[in-house]
Amino acid sequence: IISSRETRMDVRPFLCLVLSFLFAEPMTPEGRSLSFGQCEVNGVSFRELKEHFGAIKEDVQTQDKRTDMKLLKESILLNVSTSESCCLLRHMLRFYVENIFKNYNATSNTLRRKISILANAFLSIKTKLKQCHDQNRCSCGEESHKRYKLLFDEYSKVS
Repeated sequence: IISSRETRMDVRPFLCLVLSFLFAEPMTPEGRSLSFGQCEVNGVSFRELKEHFGAIKEDVQTQDKRTDMKLLKESILLNVSTSESCCLLRHMLRFYVENIFKNYNATSNTLRRKISILANAFLSIKTKLKQCHDQNRCSCGEESHKRYKLLFDEYSKVS
């Protein structure tokens, strides 16, 4: 992935952890609904997202030349309370769409389509989480803000 200053960084762990964060939550058998505390996100094919991620993973790994940077440390996602998972995920998805997808240079039209599908799905999930937040079903406390700040601080070091 290339940032706005053309600095290469290893963002594979970030997407992997975001997806694992999504998939770690209780999911319906059809893979179309996830619960984050009182907020349920449905209407998105999480299995399809996982397939698209698998398709772009090799390209992302090939492009990453600087693998000494870890954008998202596992500690940011460990032991997130159910009530704050909604808020943290919403912030992370926004960050990913605004900072990572925007600067990703896919090597083919097929990969560009897959990135577009992922970005649109992330926006859809983020919108649903925002609706939960607006209805006071998605808690944004100090914990989620601290964790998001850690992520943003790591990104700022390499961008």
